[in-house]
Amino acid sequence: MQVFNSVSFIGEGKESTLDCRKLPYLFNDYGLAQPSAQVRGNLIQLAPENHTLSLGARYSGISWRNREVPTSTGAYGIKQFDFHAREVRYEPLWATRETAQAFGMTLLANGECLRFEYDQLILGQYTYGKWAGHQSPYLGPARQRELLTYNPTDLEYHNFPHAFFSRYGRLPLVISVARWRPGSREIYLTDLWVRPGDALVLPPKHYPIIPPSDAPGVEAWPEVVDMHGNRNSALACWFEDGEDCLLTETILANSTLMSSPAGKPHYHEEKTPTRHEWPAGYRP
Repeated sequence: MQVFNSVSFIGEGKESTLDCRKLPYLFNDYGLAQPSAQVRGNLIQLAPENHTLSLGARYSGISWRNREVPTSTGAYGIKQFDFHAREVRYEPLWATRETAQAFGMTLLANGECLRFEYDQLILGQYTYGKWAGHQSPYLGPARQRELLTYNPTDLEYHNFPHAFFSRYGRLPLVISVARWRPGSREIYLTDLWVRPGDALVLPPKHYPIIPPSDAPGVEAWPEVVDMHGNRNSALACWFEDGEDCLLTETILANSTLMSSPAGKPHYHEEKTPTRHEWPAGYRP
């Protein structure tokens, strides 16, 4: 009998609680998160919101509906998009000040720090396999570990801060992002390639309830909804022989906040196969 090597999805490493009141500054030490009681390196500010920015692959005339995903104990709701495309492309862009801001994020470069005072957060290490994007968490318990033949869209937002540190040392970290404009029924999709040593910081995101796309009341919908997904973190491994996973550090909510009505993530999927490429200037 012939067998293949095991397929890596997502592995969880060590985890520590953050006390951002005692250590209110977040310093980036070449891809390592270093909470600090005082300013270290170059102090920067969170990028201001700029809803006029639109970068990435644009899809217009999109629609969406609510659906329930079954679990072993009940169900939870998500939004299911339809981009009305046979293939969905994510435009590859390097993570810079401007490209991060276009999706409601801040680039925290090596040697920089920012004020970061939030509660109920943890710092965790995760290993993402190159196949993690080929797993959908929205298929129900029986198919939760099924390896799909394609990479679907998986996006979220939540009312707690998030930070992604590119700590591998050689390969970039890739975060898939979207700027959704519900009122005009369009969405912009990008893979942000985060150079080793850099990080992306997301402030809390909170939006009013958005009904299905055929509902009235467009004037009450938010101008933009910024979303992200990290299942393609190890995307660079697809272009490197012998590389199948990538280690990263992430700041996110603890289990109490994550499961609360105020802090729970809001999930979105689109089932069309996606296309991902490397950005200009990158040569594996």
